[in-house]
Amino acid sequence: MNTKENQRVRLTKRLLRESLIKLLEKQTIYDITVSQLCEDAEINRSTFYKYYNNIREIYEEIEQEALSAGASCIASVNVHDKESIIHQVEGLLSHIMKNSELYTLLMENSADGEFPYKLIEGTVGRIADMHELMPVSMRSYAEYCSLFVVSGSLSIIRKWLSSGMNESPHELAELILNIATGKIGFRI
Repeated sequence: MNTKENQRVRLTKRLLRESLIKLLEKQTIYDITVSQLCEDAEINRSTFYKYYNNIREIYEEIEQEALSAGASCIASVNVHDKESIIHQVEGLLSHIMKNSELYTLLMENSADGEFPYKLIEGTVGRIADMHELMPVSMRSYAEYCSLFVVSGSLSIIRKWLSSGMNESPHELAELILNIATGKIGFRI
């Protein structure tokens, strides 16, 4: 009985998450009502309130799942090995590419605007925050450098998603790493 009940709970929550994602394709989270969500998921409002207090809680679960999946892509990065970094960032970008609709929705509908930064800080930011890799004379600027890499990586990924992901995850991973390490410079 307990297993069957757990399956029902998981199914109900999955239906609500899927319906919320579907509704987010057409409107913002602020415009979606509990009634709309329940109608789309084909569940009763009372069932919704049995598991959630508001729509935002479901959205936060979706965000948290995406953040965990992104972080697991970078989990075993060796910051002292360029190929390891490229491979791990490429894995993250491949994951984002496979789930591009979800990541685009989450980046564009983040209620507090924090999801994109949490994603990048929790992944690429782990690499950018390795101040011990910087020359000693520059370590006092490590936080600034990390912010620059995180914000720049986020902008690159957003542009990549919005322009149809024409570059491969490998090409983009190399670009991000080359910019982050100063391999691509501009002449002034």
